[in-house]
Amino acid sequence: MSSTTVVTYPIGTALMKAEDILGPDRTWHTVNSTQRVFLEGFFTKAARVESRVIPEIESIASWEAEVINRFLRERGFAIQLAPFSKNPAMPEFGVASVLDLLIKWLHPGRETTLKLNSDIPYTTNSEEEYPAVRMAEGMSYHTAQGHPYAIAKLQTQSQDVVYMTRLDMAPTGFALLDYVKNMMETLAPNYDYKDVIFPMVALKQKVDISWLLGLNTVNRENKPVAIVQALQETHLSMDAFGAHAKSAVALGFRVMASVQTRPKPNLVIDGPMLVWCERPSLSKPLFVGHITPEDWKKPAAE
Repeated sequence: MSSTTVVTYPIGTALMKAEDILGPDRTWHTVNSTQRVFLEGFFTKAARVESRVIPEIESIASWEAEVINRFLRERGFAIQLAPFSKNPAMPEFGVASVLDLLIKWLHPGRETTLKLNSDIPYTTNSEEEYPAVRMAEGMSYHTAQGHPYAIAKLQTQSQDVVYMTRLDMAPTGFALLDYVKNMMETLAPNYDYKDVIFPMVALKQKVDISWLLGLNTVNRENKPVAIVQALQETHLSMDAFGAHAKSAVALGFRVMASVQTRPKPNLVIDGPMLVWCERPSLSKPLFVGHITPEDWKKPAAE
């Protein structure tokens, strides 16, 4: 079972950046149900307004793939767009959007170790020790209806708040965001725990956003334009001092003649971990990740 991340704001910001070339306030046309869920549930309601006020997001648009790719490389990402067509009848351009969210715990924890809980169905080595953090200050605990494990709420040095809890099997795609939303709506205080112990994380993964292929609109000249390349890469590091979440989205567009489509006990999070970051001014989480033991590592120094 692999880690899963869902980071939607850079996708929305990338579509908005494309409008620098296409013209403002485009109407986007979907070719699959995932695109419809994204446009109706995230882009229209949240990204168009809220992405504009997230200072940790930057984006770029260009008719040259190398300009986009250099922007991504300079920010530590491996994803690269394929060269754009030079066919004047069907010109191509690209956009990229990067979220770079650095969080410092209000009270740093201390390094420790933990073992993977032996009741995880796919456990291969329950005796292996993983680098972990033990935090004794700056957190509170909660429960949520329908969720079997306690939830830790960690205060940071900013307005952002980080939540984490064990979650053995995670829903996929936007269903993971819905799961988090349902938990947030039913949070209740829990006073049964002392410290929280959670694994360190060093994750880098490429995210499949091929469901965006074929999403289309028209440009200023009323010519159809469709997404023909869609890439996302997400990083998450988490240690005793804080967390660093980065996610890049790169999209390639083609202008076409016709549209183409595609004591008190400690709370020990010793199984797959759900972690997300909320900001009071935003309607959706800034970051959501379901992190499995393959990514429980001490992050390299940045």
